[in-house]
Amino acid sequence: MSRIRKVFVHGFPGLYGGAATELHHQIVLWLDMGLEVNLIPSMEGWVNEPLYPEMLARGVKVHSANNFDSVSQGDPVFGFCSSEFLKRLPEIRLRTSRTVFANCMTWLFPKEKEAMAAGQIAMFIYQNQDVLEDHKAKLMAINPGTGVAFCWFQPYFDNSLFPFVATRPTDYFGCGRVSRQDADKYAKSTLHIYEYFVAPVLKRGIFLGFDHRAMAKVGKPYPWIRAAKDHKECSQQEFYRHCEIILQPMDTTENWPRVGLEAMSSGSVLIVDNRGGWRRMVEHGKTGWLCSNPREFIYRASQMAFEPNMRADMAAAAKERLAILAGRAASVETWGRIFDEIGNLPG
Repeated sequence: MSRIRKVFVHGFPGLYGGAATELHHQIVLWLDMGLEVNLIPSMEGWVNEPLYPEMLARGVKVHSANNFDSVSQGDPVFGFCSSEFLKRLPEIRLRTSRTVFANCMTWLFPKEKEAMAAGQIAMFIYQNQDVLEDHKAKLMAINPGTGVAFCWFQPYFDNSLFPFVATRPTDYFGCGRVSRQDADKYAKSTLHIYEYFVAPVLKRGIFLGFDHRAMAKVGKPYPWIRAAKDHKECSQQEFYRHCEIILQPMDTTENWPRVGLEAMSSGSVLIVDNRGGWRRMVEHGKTGWLCSNPREFIYRASQMAFEPNMRADMAAAAKERLAILAGRAASVETWGRIFDEIGNLPG
């Protein structure tokens, strides 16, 4: 077994969005573990990325876009839910066979299936064990004779970036939802739920990640709901300072939703769908609420508005659970196992 001391990532971390944000937090952890981290951006303009100065300050080496000349045989190259990584696999495989793909979706990319058939991915890694088992069965059916590895990791979450908000204004009840602008991230009943839940004071909402696509699906937000296109119009920290609850019905089935970790760190109680990764993340009735229909969303949101002590207890319990779900020690342990496994892969 060769000890892994250096990693490459095809892509770039970000402040907003699931995979890019998750990559940011994992890079922080990898550096703390003593690894040399190299980034190979998948597109031009990476010098304008908001995290570029931080990456340089932390000692991350940033290479030219799509330039794999610095990759040597035996170096692992990661793709975090990146279709560009999948497209570049033939080029990457000329330099190393240790290719690692993290799929943060609940479905398989077409090119992911093609890569499996061609034996171009050495390891698949997952945050959600349910998704791992589902994807493993489907991928192995494509190429049953391959020696590809399937591993689970406990992703690290840097909670210092999302401080706990113990008190919020009492003259209104803050609520909101946050995601990419994709229409599928919104349930058709979103505005219906926001309209009909009740509170003892005025309601004020924020939809962070809202544009014409969402509006075409759910309609125009009410005057008491602020719509922000992205984090440039409303930062995540501002969003969570506002929100007593995250009221987030969606049409998608989430894998391992980062918004859940951000909310738990910030003290915003989760009211979310009773399916997918939410079921592994939320303890129903203790750290948040899992809802199966609009009536349940309306009831739980109203309950949280009228029962501030219960809401505070749930926010505190969620903060404690966050340390179990995404704490540093457990994440270091799982990443250590993955890097050991990578060291066993053919170089």
